[in-house]
Amino acid sequence: MKQILYILGVATLLMLAGCGDIDEKNDREVSAASDQDSGVDSEEDGVEETEQEDKKEKSVGTRSNPLPFGDTITVKENIYDDSFNSYPSALQLTLLEVIRGDEAWSIIEKENQFNEPAEEGYEYALVKVKGFLKDSETEDDSLFFSSFNFNFVSDEGEVYELVSAVIPNELHKELFSGATGEGYIYNQVRIGDDFKVSYDSSEGSPVFFLVK
Repeated sequence: MKQILYILGVATLLMLAGCGDIDEKNDREVSAASDQDSGVDSEEDGVEETEQEDKKEKSVGTRSNPLPFGDTITVKENIYDDSFNSYPSALQLTLLEVIRGDEAWSIIEKENQFNEPAEEGYEYALVKVKGFLKDSETEDDSLFFSSFNFNFVSDEGEVYELVSAVIPNELHKELFSGATGEGYIYNQVRIGDDFKVSYDSSEGSPVFFLVK
């Protein structure tokens, strides 16, 4: 019941948010993977700060300026209780790993004998995703964090239709405030396509990620 309410709530908010300002919807906190390094001098720090400011002005996480692979972005989410009350929350998202082609098919084929090979001209892609529910106004209700929140988008902008398969550790997590969840999302993409992954958040416009 909670998952159904969550999905309905997200759909409603997406329609309402479509009327808002795209820059406002994409004003998201971004943390580069390199921020964890300790050997950066002050001059390099200044350069990184300038780059981060430039990225913010360009709305990092949009299709025209996707989040670099391995970086972390914080998006606004809404958690709903059984009475459909909404609680603002902050979800940190990171792509951890990308497997595609023969290696991905080997994993998928081994997981279930009834999985079918990719269509001619296509290949499987597995993407490992991490989500950290950093903060929420409720401690008692959870966020449904699932592969259903994600799409694979071709370099030309086509949203790939989801192909059914059984994969190991598919992303289906229920997160309470402070919890972290990891898992794989998957789809078939055109061989060699420089595709992107998008996440549909409650705040409106999707978040786009580079996969390499």
